Amino acid sequence: MPEQRQYGEPTGDPTLGFESARDLQAISEHIERSWGKVEEVYHEIVSEYVHIDIHVVRATTERPYHVLVTSGMSDRPMHPPDGMEDCGYAELMLALPGNWPIEKASLNNEGNYWPFRLLKKTARFPHIYRTWLWHRHTLGGSNPPKAFAPDVSFSASILSFPVRCDEAARLLQISPEKRIVFFSLLPIYEEELLFARSQGSDALFEKLAGIGVTELIDKHRANVCR
Repeated sequence: MPEQRQYGEPTGDPTLGFESARDLQAISEHIERSWGKVEEVYHEIVSEYVHIDIHVVRATTERPYHVLVTSGMSDRPMHPPDGMEDCGYAELMLALPGNWPIEKASLNNEGNYWPFRLLKKTARFPHIYRTWLWHRHTLGGSNPPKAFAPDVSFSASILSFPVRCDEAARLLQISPEKRIVFFSLLPIYEEELLFARSQGSDALFEKLAGIGVTELIDKHRANVCR
C-alpha cells in the first residue's frame, strides 16, 4: 500500500523570503510559449510561506478552454526525500471549460472559485509542512469528506502531467540547479482517492484515462470507482 502521510502543525517558515517572484518573468514567458497569452494575473493580497499568483490564459476559438497556472510554488525548494533532490521545484495548472465564469466579480461565488482555491492551497501545502508534492501524489481524505463546492462532489486531488499541450510545457530549466516541473492538478472523488491509496495511483490513472479525463475539469464526470 502506498505511504499515507499525516500532517500536524505547520513546520515551515511563514515569512516570505528573498526568493519571492525572482523567476516570475521566466515562468510568465514559459506559460505564454506553452499555453497562450496571459490575459490577467490574479495576485494574492496577503501571503504566507510563498506568494502564489494564478496566471489566466483565456479560452480562444482554437483552444476553447481557460488555462490556470500558478507561480510562486517554486520560489522555495520543497523537501523531497534523499535521492530525489532534483524533484524540489514545481508549479501547478488546470483547465476550465470556456463558459466557466472567471471574471473577478464571478469568483465571489465558491462554485466558480474553487479551482483557484485548490491551486493556491495545494501550491502552498509543501511549504507549510516542509514536505514535497510530485507526480502521482494525492491530497485529501478528510473525515467526513468535504466537497470543494456545493455543486461538485470532488473532495480530493492527484498530481498528474498536463496532456493538452506540448510535452515541453511540463519543464522549465531556470538554471543548472533549478528545474521547475509543471503538474496538472486533477480533482477526484473520495472513492477514487481511496482506490489510489489502496491500489496505487497508476491504477487510478488507468481508470481515469479510460473515460478521457485530462487537466480540463468536468465537474459532472463519472466517478470511476463508485
